[in-house]
Order: sequence, then C-alpha cells, then structure tokens
Amino acid sequence: MFGCLTMLALQLAAADPAAKDPIIVPAEFRNYFDAARNGKLSIPDEALDQARRYRYVFVGGFHNERLPGYFAQNAKELRAQGVPKRAIHFIYPSSQESVDGNAEMVRDSFEDIVSQGNEKLVVIAHSRGSCDALAFALQNPKFFKKHVHAMFLMQGPFGGTALADYVVGEGPPIDKRMPLGQRVVAHALTKAENYLLNHGKHRGLPSLTRQASEEFWEDVLEENAAAIPIVSPKTFYVTSQIPVKGHRYLQRPLAWYLATNFGDNDGVVALEDQTVPDLGTVLAVLDAGHTDLTNRFPSGKAAQRMRKAVIDAIVMSVGDRKVTDPQVRAAKAEKSSSTERGTRAGRKVSTDRR
Repeated sequence: MFGCLTMLALQLAAADPAAKDPIIVPAEFRNYFDAARNGKLSIPDEALDQARRYRYVFVGGFHNERLPGYFAQNAKELRAQGVPKRAIHFIYPSSQESVDGNAEMVRDSFEDIVSQGNEKLVVIAHSRGSCDALAFALQNPKFFKKHVHAMFLMQGPFGGTALADYVVGEGPPIDKRMPLGQRVVAHALTKAENYLLNHGKHRGLPSLTRQASEEFWEDVLEENAAAIPIVSPKTFYVTSQIPVKGHRYLQRPLAWYLATNFGDNDGVVALEDQTVPDLGTVLAVLDAGHTDLTNRFPSGKAAQRMRKAVIDAIVMSVGDRKVTDPQVRAAKAEKSSSTERGTRAGRKVSTDRR
C-alpha cells in the first residue's frame, strides 16, 4: 500500500513540476541572456531535465500572417535543448481582429493544448500576441493558475503604438525633426498601410492606438481585479529598445518617428508602452529591434544569436531548480527589481503616457 502511494505521489509531482509561483530574478535572466549571446552559457543537465517537463506555447503578434519564419528559430532552439516537437505549440491570433475579437480563438487554442498532456505551460508571446496572452490570463484566472507555469511577454504594445495613432490620423505629424529621406519613406509606408486598412486588411490596427489601448486595459484590469494576484507573479516582461541607426532601412523611419515624439523604442513600440504598470516583473531591457527576437527573415548573425539567447535564458529560468533560501532569492529579486526601476526612471521617457 505504501509503495502504491509513493508511486502516485511521484506521478503527481511529475505532472505538476512547479506547484509554486516561479521566482525569476531579473539580474539572473539578463546574465543568462548575455552569456548565451556571447556563447558562454552552459545549461546544467538538471535545468534541462526540468525545462523539458513543460509544454511551450508561442503566441504571435500583429502581422503574423505576413512574417515568414516567425518563431521558427525560437522553436528550433527549444528542440535543440531536448524539448520534443509535440511539446511546442503555436497560436496565431488574427490581425483582422482586436484582442477582444480574438479572445474566443485564443481561449479555445489554449484549451486544446492542455488537452494534449498534463505538463504545465510556458507561454512565450510577442508583440500584440503579448496583449492577447495577458488578456486571456486575466479573463481566465482558474485556467492560468492550474495550467501555466510562467508567461514571458516580449515587446508587447500594452500602451499601444504611436504608429497606429499616426496611421489612423491621431498621432503627431511627421515634421522636419526627422531627416528628409526618413520622412519620405515614412510617408510611403503609412500610405501603403492606409491602403490596406481601407481595403479591409489589418482591421485590428485601430485597436492598437494609444487611447484605445489605455481604455482596453483600464476595463480589463477593473473587470478582472481579482485575477491580478494570480497572474502577476507568473508574468515576466522582456522589453527592448535600440538606437535609430541600429534598425534596418525600412524600419528606420518608424524608429525615427517614435524617437522624435516618444523617446526610446524598438522600432514599433515605445519602451514606456511595453509593460502594464504594477502587474508582472520586467526581466530586462534588451538592445533589440522589434523583430530581432522572433523573426528569422530578414536576419543577420547578430539577430540569430539574440533569438538563441532569449530562448536559452527562458530555458535556464524555468529549469533552474537549485535549492536556495527563499528569503535570499526574494531579497535578490527585490534588489534587482529596484535596480531595474531606477534604470528605467533614469531614461528620457515621459512618466505620463497620455
């Protein structure tokens, strides 16, 4: 009898490898990323064994229908670390819909994924997909608590994107603070996006204006206030910014526009708009453009190293099971969080989003 109970306990432990909320320290995550990017991160076998106990769910962002190789290298890096293909899943919300419009599809997709195994989920969402994932978590807290181990939200436009404001005619005008060549390209890109929008494409774009995003999250957070203590400890932001000259040619005009009017940005989203205040933990502000962490094409070796590095850092973070005094880890987390807040406060960014 005792032997049967022991075996049952072991099976339950394997099915639920992380009953407690994960403790991921921002400074440690950044160290993992930097070491991996420089080819110096060695992930212990124990961490790999633990990381392989989860299912991984990638949630794609706006324009995912037009991005070849989206998440392709990220998934390849997971498989290289021994995560089986059957444990890697993808959710691609429609660019024709708002976050609200995609809610049913996202919920059905998550429910289908958990029906395929008992492993907890590690969610890796990018851009507008980060908004879809966080909204799902807040609106389905029981599911989130039971099935999700950690959620990594990369470069999400939680405060909207001023590029959407400009396209729909609500943003600051393009003026002579931008170089002439950049203004010409920016106008051309905007005209092309307007054409698509007027012909029934990308209908979800107006929901990404800063005003629409502010109103959406105010409503979601108010309606699901009881879910915040459940969702927040498992929510981790990976934000980014990069100097204008670091962007590729077609992305540079967009970065110029954002930098001119809203400060630090990743070429699509201003840094200040990549988190929801007072919910979750900011793990890092990476030096990366908006597509560098997820898109295989177009790509250079530097971006390839970044995509590998962000996956290795996530694997290390969810696989790290070393025994450490919880009070010590909590103190490290608070110290790292305070350092991150100080760094962000020191940037030339408006403290009033609106």
